[in-house]
Amino acid sequence: MKKVTILVLLVVALAAGGLLLWHFLKPNQAPPEEVFNEYVRQFSEQNYEEMLKLISEGELETYDYTKKSFTDKYDAIFSGIEASSIEVLSKELLYEEDNATYEGRFKVKIHTFLGEVTASYQTFFIEEKMDDGKAWKVKWNPSLIFAGMEKGDKVSVQSFLPHRGEILDRNGNPLALDKDVYEMGIIPGKLGESKEAGIKKLSAYFKIPEESFQKALDQKWVTEDIFVPIAAMPAEFQPESIDEDLPGVFFQTKRIRYYPEKESSAHLIGYVKQVTSEDLEKDADHEYTSGDYIGKSGLEQVYEKQLRGKKGGIIQIKNEEGKQKSTLKKVDAINGKNINLTIDAALQSNMYEAMKQDAGAVSAIHPVTGEMLALASYPSFDPNLMVSGMTEEQWKAYSENPKLPFLNRFSSLYAPGSTFKAITAASGLTVGTTFPEKKREISGLQWKKDNSWGGYFVTRVKEASPVDMVDALAYSDNIYFAQEALEMGAANFEKNALAFGFQEDFQLPIYLKKSQLSNDGIENEVLLADSAYGQGEVLMSMVHLGTAFTPFVNGGNMVMPVLIADEKEPIRKSVISSEVASTVQKALIQVVERDTGTAHNLKTAKEVLAAKTGTAELKSKKGEDGMENGFVVVFDTKSPSILLTAIVEDVKNRGGSHYVTAKIKPVLDQYLAENE
Repeated sequence: MKKVTILVLLVVALAAGGLLLWHFLKPNQAPPEEVFNEYVRQFSEQNYEEMLKLISEGELETYDYTKKSFTDKYDAIFSGIEASSIEVLSKELLYEEDNATYEGRFKVKIHTFLGEVTASYQTFFIEEKMDDGKAWKVKWNPSLIFAGMEKGDKVSVQSFLPHRGEILDRNGNPLALDKDVYEMGIIPGKLGESKEAGIKKLSAYFKIPEESFQKALDQKWVTEDIFVPIAAMPAEFQPESIDEDLPGVFFQTKRIRYYPEKESSAHLIGYVKQVTSEDLEKDADHEYTSGDYIGKSGLEQVYEKQLRGKKGGIIQIKNEEGKQKSTLKKVDAINGKNINLTIDAALQSNMYEAMKQDAGAVSAIHPVTGEMLALASYPSFDPNLMVSGMTEEQWKAYSENPKLPFLNRFSSLYAPGSTFKAITAASGLTVGTTFPEKKREISGLQWKKDNSWGGYFVTRVKEASPVDMVDALAYSDNIYFAQEALEMGAANFEKNALAFGFQEDFQLPIYLKKSQLSNDGIENEVLLADSAYGQGEVLMSMVHLGTAFTPFVNGGNMVMPVLIADEKEPIRKSVISSEVASTVQKALIQVVERDTGTAHNLKTAKEVLAAKTGTAELKSKKGEDGMENGFVVVFDTKSPSILLTAIVEDVKNRGGSHYVTAKIKPVLDQYLAENE
């Protein structure tokens, strides 16, 4: 009897233990609190398939949802509102003892393309029969997408796109604006019996690769009867101009960015292009979506934030008939701001035309106000093709052009050659080693200080003796200024020359390479001599070179350049005394006035011009036959309105700097006549 009792007790104990163990180990028996927390977590992470595992299938069927349509619905809605993240603000699980029911409440902040949307949710839990028992499940209904939604309701999303701001010249003429153009596309079902033949014909006519057509047609949303965009047409294009029977072709209007000045302002204004995946990855504020345009170069890129404005839109719930039930979020679009430049579009275009056939650049500044009037680089490219897309032939023509049309030459650095002699003269006058009446006896076309220079010597193009400062500037005597710099000494030369803007960044909204007087200080006499006439290691941009001449107009004050019309007053820096400035200006006038002056061909009966020309040799050592660049800096002196700086590359055996002055003279004369 005792043994039986023990055995019964043991069986009972084992049974009880087994029941307890089965209770803890049986699957899908997580308590409501755990199910609730997991559901909220998966929702916030937008893991809709994982959410689905926590939802009662019976409840889904009530609202005519399958597992696939459920996940598709959530994905379509939350990707449609561009929900980049969902942040849980609060959550709580309540238990109603009387009804033995669980109620979950949670609130989230959804970051959408319109900003933050706060949404509150309420759900209940039911025990649902499973193959291996029961499990707590979320009792789902459409209000768990957004509060207030019912069966058949939809979330409607509409974007309000802002107008991109225009870039305008000083007279209000647009240099960049939005414009309606025709977009060519095809309707696949109307390509004819042989789609391949139709695409081949269209490719040949529009000079667009067949691959571009096929790529467009391979998009998931394409159907036989829908318009498939292929390419934007040039601004001047009209559909009636097509004189062939082209299969499946249709046109619709599309608003794109347009640059009316085309090549003449491309390096300054830049262009926009569709955002890339890399752009979207860098977009921490989620300002852009696929298909948007973004400034890629020039002022379009620098002022992207101001120009683009801010998107608006509306997120609303509509019923099955399309009637609005509620608005979740509405934001008005904010149009971009216009950027007003000091540039004169007509002068810019004329200067660009004058530079044609040669690689070079022009920078024009109002020498009193500091306003940039023109910044042109030749050759250039049509920025409209960057927006609409280039054909293979167009890209090949640009990329294989030896004159490098994508290179911005007005911001590049060049050895300024003899134009630098005006700075050397001003430095010597300031130090006291140079003065106008001082004459130097110089014989021959070559000179070196002594035998310590070895085989190195300084050359000049005209033999004259004696030579004073005005003579040396008028016909550009290298030897004179080399000797003046040596007498001045490296320390004095560097100190005074550097004051002419070599340590300035100019604070312009365009990229300018940093100018330099030398690589690492002027440490020997040969480098000092060469630097005095703008060779050696001296490198300057055309913007800087023009700015460095403004003290000769403004009584010794260097005026910092400005490009934006509504900016504050330009900064003025005292560089030299008014006496020195006046002395150099008078000498520069002789460069034009004298029959033997290197810029005499710029002379005009109406204006008194001051100028300095220069040629810079590009070679690694003395005696080599290198390329030459030609320069001119010129300004009017009676009522100063323009200071123009120009470079033309490779002028050797073409007249040197005289070739440059001849190119710019007609445009300069026209500008002075129109602004007298």
